[in-house]
Amino acid sequence: MPEPDPTADADAGAGVRREDVRAIHALWDDMRRAWAEGDAGRFAASFAEDCDFTTVRGDRPTGRAGIEAGHAALFRGPYAGTALGTRVTAVRFLRPGLATVDVESTVGAPGSTAPTRTHALAVVERTPQRTWLIRAFHNMIPAPRPARRAPEPEESPLTEPTARPKLRHLAVVARAPEKLAAFYSSVFGMELFHRDPDGSCFLSDGYLTLALIKHRLDGETPVGMNHFGFHVENTADVSDALVAAGTPKPAERFTDRPYAEYRAMDPEGNWFDLSAHGFGGPRPPAGPAGPAAA
Repeated sequence: MPEPDPTADADAGAGVRREDVRAIHALWDDMRRAWAEGDAGRFAASFAEDCDFTTVRGDRPTGRAGIEAGHAALFRGPYAGTALGTRVTAVRFLRPGLATVDVESTVGAPGSTAPTRTHALAVVERTPQRTWLIRAFHNMIPAPRPARRAPEPEESPLTEPTARPKLRHLAVVARAPEKLAAFYSSVFGMELFHRDPDGSCFLSDGYLTLALIKHRLDGETPVGMNHFGFHVENTADVSDALVAAGTPKPAERFTDRPYAEYRAMDPEGNWFDLSAHGFGGPRPPAGPAGPAAA
């Protein structure tokens, strides 16, 4: 990701020094290098001891120590060998020594064509020692830009109640997700919108997402159809309905992906996911050629 001029995007009011802007950019330069080295301690050094940090999943690690511990686990696990790209897009000084920072980031395997993209808003402060540290950091995965939707007839026979759960996700365990993704892209025109560090690929036809999950030779999950997923308005209401129907209470899922909050099963033991905020992927095209987005 190309780096902008470190001083071009600053709201440089009275008393603000250009050196401060460069020092703020340097925080993310240090994080990028620490990520490449898998050094969680150096990564966390850009944050204040009591930093208020929120991850893309809404987790709240406790200060610098929690940030270091969480990233040490990521560097040993799902993000081992990945690269962090950062681009500071705006620095706004609230007063001398205090500023907000907007940052765009990517995480993926080196050379990846579909890295995970995040946006963050940070608050940075200059310490009495004249160094800068991040005091607050809120990370998020940006929502897809909505496409214009064609107006529907007022009395459309296809209109559904908004509360009806929609089947929007299928997951298949695959030996070679990349090759299978290329197949579905070339034959059916599906769009690859996310790739996990382990090679798992996520595609969409504009309505339904297809997850091609990398098969682990040392795992117990067989190759083939694994689970499906429903987009629902309220996970709590659906969970109550499942329990009332005699199935186990859905379990909360803790993953590095920004969707599929709960895992449940039907009376036959078939797995499915419940998600209130969707399963990612591009929006359908406008007009009658594509289905309406949920």
